[in-house]
Amino acid sequence: MAVTALALFLRFHQVGDAPLFTDNLDEIQFTWAGLNLILHGDAYTWSFAPGYPAYIPYTAFGVTVPTVHHWLDHPPLFSLIMGGWVWLLGVRDMTGFSAAQVRFLPVVFSTLTVPLTYLLGRRLVGPLAAICAAALLATTPGAILLGRQAEPESLQAVLLLVALLLCLRVVVDRRGGVWTELALLTCCVAAPLLKVSGIAIAGICAVILVASGRWRLAAAAGCAGVVGLLVFAVYGAFIDWSLFLRVQSVHTGFRIGVMSAFDFISAPAGINRRLRDGWWLLGWIGLGLMAARDNWRRQLFGVWPAVAFAATMLLLAGERQVEQYGWYRQIIYPEVYLGGGWVVAQAVRRQSLGLLGLTLVLGGATATNWWLGGPAAAWVPNPLVLSLLISVVLGPAALLAYRRNRPLLRRWAVGVASAALLLMLLGNLVESVWLDRIFIRL
Repeated sequence: MAVTALALFLRFHQVGDAPLFTDNLDEIQFTWAGLNLILHGDAYTWSFAPGYPAYIPYTAFGVTVPTVHHWLDHPPLFSLIMGGWVWLLGVRDMTGFSAAQVRFLPVVFSTLTVPLTYLLGRRLVGPLAAICAAALLATTPGAILLGRQAEPESLQAVLLLVALLLCLRVVVDRRGGVWTELALLTCCVAAPLLKVSGIAIAGICAVILVASGRWRLAAAAGCAGVVGLLVFAVYGAFIDWSLFLRVQSVHTGFRIGVMSAFDFISAPAGINRRLRDGWWLLGWIGLGLMAARDNWRRQLFGVWPAVAFAATMLLLAGERQVEQYGWYRQIIYPEVYLGGGWVVAQAVRRQSLGLLGLTLVLGGATATNWWLGGPAAAWVPNPLVLSLLISVVLGPAALLAYRRNRPLLRRWAVGVASAALLLMLLGNLVESVWLDRIFIRL
């Protein structure tokens, strides 16, 4: 509860200042589409995709964008949620809302992933690793910055976690009833109605259920995902079928190769900036180590969802939009951070030199770069000083590797590693409070 409260505070702190409202115009796009659909029955918003019959320049929030009638770039559900939210706030025109108002729901969705990650993680990797993952997800600047964005992935991340917990109830607990299965199928239908890439959630659940011998429910989950896509197609046919086909064919044309999954994992992508998140990379390393172990529950519920969504990016994402991959990551941030939390817990518990070193050079560097340097500059210490600091953390683990049967030495090593982790979390927290000043330099 304390970690969730901290996550909520950090995400709401200066929520309208970082990122800038016009850095990612998708937030405005979805809100306009939903608001106009509610007010006028027409998803009138901006689009840079070719294929629309006319583009009308419209200036708002300091930028001029080409607006189109009968917008069909994405399914309507997330637009209706965002438009309905600002409508409930009393907004009746396209410039009557602020960044803070638009980002309220995404922040709530992002914060919900923190306790859900813990609930899933304690079943897969144990309480210590689960709380480490939740703490990282709550405080890391990258997760907070992306978690403020009004993007469908913010809600899809919640749906994926809920779907995985429901699958655990069906497969592991053997307590799945009609309502559990209906809730699971609802998640599978709703996810692609938020964004087409949400079909991955149905595929992830279907594979888990097939691997567990639940063939009928697996088929139902797969069909539910297809139903979500068909509802989008029916919506497009109702609006303008030929326009729908033209717009969707444009999106498929953004694919120029098969390196989208590689870029999705490794590229320093953000909200049209170069956002670097060492904890994200540490999480993927953790998932790889978990995959090498013979634990079917971790394989299916921890590793498989992240890998499956990366494969979905390979199939659907366009390599020309690498700068957009940051918000695509939201959907599997919880699963990847579970891998990172597992690495951190193993590093402290086992005093592994390799895992502790990886935590320092990836997560530790991310957490101290803007904290110790200050929001105006990166931290660039003298190499000798930096070597000494690294030695202070790794030295006890190295001695313990030489004398494994010394309890006093083990307590000392665990204490040093735990203190180092707490300092990294403190660095995450400070940087997250400073996001409005740091973000300009990302």
